[in-house]
Amino acid sequence: MALIGDIRKRSGLLVIIIGIALAAFVLGDLLSNKGGSRKGMNNLAEINGEKILATDFNQRVEDNMEAQKLNTQKENLTAEEQFQIRQQTWEQVVNETLLQEEVSKLGLTVTTEELDDQIRGKNPHSYIVQSFRDPQSGQFDPASVVNFLKNLDNVDPQMKDRYLQIEKAIKEDRLSTKYRNLIGKGFYVPMAFAKRDYEARNTQIKARYYGAPYSSIADSAVKVTDADFEKYYTENKFRYQQEASRDLEYVTFEVLPSDEDRDKINREVQKLYSEFVSVENVPGFVNSTSDERYDSTWIKKGGLPYQLDSLMFNSEIGTCFGPFIENNMFQMARLVNVQTRPDSLKASHILISYKGTNVNPDTKLTKEQAKAKADSILSVVKSNPSKFDELAGTINDDATAAKSKGDLNWFADGAMVPAFNTAVLNGKIGDLLVVETQFGFHVIKITGKTTPTKKVRVAFVKRMIEPSSKTMQDVYTQASQFALEAKNMEGFNKLIDEKKLTKRLAERVNAEQNSLPGLTSARQVVMWAFNEDTEKGDISTVFDLEGRYMVAVLKEIREKGTPTLEQLKETIEPLVKRDKKAETLIAEINKNIKSLKDIDLGYRSLGMRADTNTVSFASSNLPGYGKEDEVIGTLFTLKQGQMSKPVKGNQAVFIIVADQITPAPPKDDLTSEKRMIKNAFITRTQREPAAALKRNADIEDNRLKFF
Repeated sequence: MALIGDIRKRSGLLVIIIGIALAAFVLGDLLSNKGGSRKGMNNLAEINGEKILATDFNQRVEDNMEAQKLNTQKENLTAEEQFQIRQQTWEQVVNETLLQEEVSKLGLTVTTEELDDQIRGKNPHSYIVQSFRDPQSGQFDPASVVNFLKNLDNVDPQMKDRYLQIEKAIKEDRLSTKYRNLIGKGFYVPMAFAKRDYEARNTQIKARYYGAPYSSIADSAVKVTDADFEKYYTENKFRYQQEASRDLEYVTFEVLPSDEDRDKINREVQKLYSEFVSVENVPGFVNSTSDERYDSTWIKKGGLPYQLDSLMFNSEIGTCFGPFIENNMFQMARLVNVQTRPDSLKASHILISYKGTNVNPDTKLTKEQAKAKADSILSVVKSNPSKFDELAGTINDDATAAKSKGDLNWFADGAMVPAFNTAVLNGKIGDLLVVETQFGFHVIKITGKTTPTKKVRVAFVKRMIEPSSKTMQDVYTQASQFALEAKNMEGFNKLIDEKKLTKRLAERVNAEQNSLPGLTSARQVVMWAFNEDTEKGDISTVFDLEGRYMVAVLKEIREKGTPTLEQLKETIEPLVKRDKKAETLIAEINKNIKSLKDIDLGYRSLGMRADTNTVSFASSNLPGYGKEDEVIGTLFTLKQGQMSKPVKGNQAVFIIVADQITPAPPKDDLTSEKRMIKNAFITRTQREPAAALKRNADIEDNRLKFF
């Protein structure tokens, strides 16, 4: 395993292995609870009869969160990031459970020999290739795979567990690939299908089409009745199937510091400043009083806020400045130290680790023996400097550095672990020395430094300007009083007008949302809206959401399936009016155009637009109008020279004339057509099986009861 990445505060292979848990579309049985021995546990969900326990699911979520932290080098994840990982984990669980059920029925397996070939074969799985790349060259290193597996039982337990995760992911990916391939190989294209597809794309009709646009009749001139709405709804409601959703209206009450709060914080900060200018233990003072811990970073010119930069680079150590306000914080600064330091350093090293460092699992050396060996190497390379490269490439416990004869290349001042960085910084180019770190003993050769520049170390004390508990309680009381007085939707809107508050609207909120417009973490509001006891028109209690309070009213409830006419009425009104316009236009066209001889005079008198174009049956659009499937379909039912009856399209009512039909040229060999159709299907098998299984599954989702 690469050590340079560890020295540079990175995690190399660990990050890649962990990240795979979130990236792969996999099968598995991690959440299979067939034993039935865990009685009394709450069920998070049930998928085709298989129970998903909340405890198992939560453990999976925690594992994925830890993986994400390592993958992004973060100590903590935001609430939104945690929610997204929980959602991704749910999708993984559903896909895994459904696909595992399918592959079990089919008897699909991955043999030990297959798995070994995916890991150590000539063409290893992409997960292996990604995880065992040389950090410097970026090339896959098969030897490192063999070496790692040979010492698997001796490596750090966490690393072993993570490797087993990647091994499982490979097995599951193979099963998923076999399942998709099985579907793809089972598809057959009959010759008749290929011929029909060929003719649809190559038969052409030169057509005249005359359109009477719906826009020629003003909406205000169209009167629709309840019967019109009912007719359209009955004929078309199948088009409007929906998932469960809710509409919410809400108001927020911002919690901001009052003038009294600001005055109090200002007095506290002034007192802190008087202590800050004279305190001896500056780091300790900062860590005990500031909202941010002491930062010992060396900063070069231009790296400080504009108020401070010139002052700190032209003043004596101990100079203080402040308090000043920036980023909603009272801040004060003190010049702690000034040094001339290089921006970048360069060194080579030979690492001698010992038992307990978890660097080289094969080492049997004690700490004392490792120190003695490092001192011995130092003596050798001091007497014969040319031996350094040879030894760095042969006895170096940093396997990656060994490939470059110990060369670590250039690194930023402060990038290495402190003891290593300090040794290189304080030494001279050409110096040879031994330094101990948590990785073992390093025989270091200093090989380069950039030109030193003046840098400063500045201590900051920062205090957030925050509302007091009294201010928070006052705003909470205001929000609570609003919720109490509102009582219902009518009262809610009346109070908003009286108090001149701003109302927000969130439409079609689904059960898996975490945010609402203007509110990034509003999961508890969504849970309330979907609670079976919450009814339309109910007023919520006060929600505490990231520095503000919120009160909501449930405006609309939409259940999964077919919406009611009332819910669709606003959406379908333009289409109902369009149908009424179509009736009027069709009647006018039938009155004025009865045959081909009437067209020229008739379309002009009606103000219709005339177009001529060549169209194929496979066309998706009618030139000049856009998507008009009904019109194109009708055209291909006509004989040459025949005129259609009025056709109700999407944008207009049409009369069509098939002037010239050109059949597709005869073609005996339809191999390419068959291949094209089959390839299109195979492409679909890469993305659609999981969605199809999910649509047909019996899923009882109880997540809203848990989070």
